Parts: sequence; C-alpha cells; structure tokens
Amino acid sequence: MPHFFFHFQHGQARLQDRLGVDLPDAEAAWYQGYRNARDILTASERDRRQWGEHRLEVEDEFGARVWTLPLMEFAELAT
Repeated sequence: MPHFFFHFQHGQARLQDRLGVDLPDAEAAWYQGYRNARDILTASERDRRQWGEHRLEVEDEFGARVWTLPLMEFAELAT
C-alpha cells in the first residue's frame, strides 16, 4: 500500500510529517489532506483570510509531490 506524507507549508517554513500514513491511492491521500485542512481550520482561532499563504503538501514515499492543498480554498468552503 502506498505511503503518503502531509507537510504544512507557509512560505519557506515547513512542518514535516515524518510518520505519514498508508493509503490505498492518491485520491485517498487528497481526501485525507482535505480532512487535515478542515481540522486545522476548525481548531484555529485565526481569521480565515490569514490562511492565504498556507498549504498542505502531500508527498508519496518517494518524495514526489502528489497534491498541493491551499488552506484558503478550504477556508472558503467552510464558510
């Protein structure tokens, strides 16, 4: 089963996901990223407009970027 990592990125600053998670495919990784983004926004007390520069980057076990998920897009969906 493929292994995916979910890194939190803001500008040049990056919070690395060092554990990752096994998921069936890239589509499942997108949905997991969506849930992660939603959880971050739900837990945050920041004004949602301030998330414009933040994103989740999903990589596979080989370090290839599979998805880039801008948090601002999820902030707009959550309103």
